[in-house]
Amino acid sequence: MVGGSTQLDALANARRPEPPRFQHCPPDQPTHFRPFRNREREIVNRTLRFLDESGFYWGPLTVAQAHALLMMEPVGTFLVRDSSQANHLFSLSVRAENGPVSMRILFEKEHFWFNGACFDCVVKLLEYCVDSTQVKPFRFDCGVSVVFSKPLRKNPILNLKQLCRKNIIGHFGIESVRQLPLVPRLQQYMEEFPFKL
Repeated sequence: MVGGSTQLDALANARRPEPPRFQHCPPDQPTHFRPFRNREREIVNRTLRFLDESGFYWGPLTVAQAHALLMMEPVGTFLVRDSSQANHLFSLSVRAENGPVSMRILFEKEHFWFNGACFDCVVKLLEYCVDSTQVKPFRFDCGVSVVFSKPLRKNPILNLKQLCRKNIIGHFGIESVRQLPLVPRLQQYMEEFPFKL
């Protein structure tokens, strides 16, 4: 293109809005979130940035709304939403064989916990769930078996940049991508969502 920048350059240079950050509230302003210590705050803020970039974080969605969205989806489709229970940050809703189910993700000891596994990021936890349930479904005490296969994104069609990033990271892994001689802007874009989901 003569005399101007390409759309790709414009997209790469565009600043993304920062996701909401959890902050300590003054005592006169109650919140259902407990105050976070410095490291916890960093972990939650980083996770919120990744979830915002993921497209499958739906924010303040009720259980009924999440189940309605998942009802017609294939078994294994999942989404992350804000927990409606005051002492939890996030809930996970997934389409099981007999219909959608929802479960809480615990945040404790600077990690997110689900079904005995813990990671410092919800997206890493979900990658583990997808990989693990391809071998053997998670079975819960209530008799429900759950498989995780694909996220339900707000916008089901990824843009070309997102598709490229997903395929590169899925093929090489983020550690190998970090070794590639990429221009800083492209390396930064890869790091904004360094996951294969």
